[in-house]
Amino acid sequence: MEENKNNDIINFYDACTDLQNAKLILADAKIGKVLKTIMESSDLFATVGECLINFNYEAEFQKAQVRKDAETLYFRLPEEKTKVIALVFNILSECDTHKLDLHEFLKEFFVNDNGDMGYAFLNFVHKVVFPFRDALCSIVVGEEIEEDVEEAPQEEEIVEETDEMEEKGDILGEFYHDVTNTLKLIKETIEIDYKVKPDRRDEINITIDGMLESMDMGNLKIMNALIISLYYLLKPIKSVRYYKEELENRLREFYATLQE
Repeated sequence: MEENKNNDIINFYDACTDLQNAKLILADAKIGKVLKTIMESSDLFATVGECLINFNYEAEFQKAQVRKDAETLYFRLPEEKTKVIALVFNILSECDTHKLDLHEFLKEFFVNDNGDMGYAFLNFVHKVVFPFRDALCSIVVGEEIEEDVEEAPQEEEIVEETDEMEEKGDILGEFYHDVTNTLKLIKETIEIDYKVKPDRRDEINITIDGMLESMDMGNLKIMNALIISLYYLLKPIKSVRYYKEELENRLREFYATLQE
């Protein structure tokens, strides 16, 4: 039984990971494969089922769509693992049944300034599918599901919460959170990329550490100076191309928001 459970987790993990290698035109089949691995596993299916209990999909889906003055900013997953699992499972299911237009969803929240839909799908996979993958796997392999007794907010409360968050300056906190996550992923990627020379790896790590420290101090000037160096260091490294573009887009988005 334990061996079957491990195989189910591996199959699910691989199906999610394989999405990053898929072209958008084949996304339907790949998403269907992810859902199939869940349906065929009693452990995965039961865990998803528990997460769906009392989950308000419509409210959480709206809450994840962060906007300002009717302008789309980005799509943000909940903090709780159970809500991530329930929300993304619903999103993938609606994409599979075409209730949710994946192309339009990507175009609204995940495309870059060049309108590259291939990048948008990769962005979606890294920002939505991978957190779902990791959350579900971590719970199935041993972490208990914590009961969430908080009532799902209504749509009016979501709008008020978002406005209040922006008014209190939480945009900066969100920015630091997103940049920190991307920087950590860059460090993890170059650590296993054998093509990156040790001295270049050290330079990148030192620069990233400096950026993280500058954010801890709330010093944007230092971070801006260091990120120029980081772009130069990362430019020839193909394995971090996605994260480099993600960092650039997040910075551009953040400063555009500050100017409004």
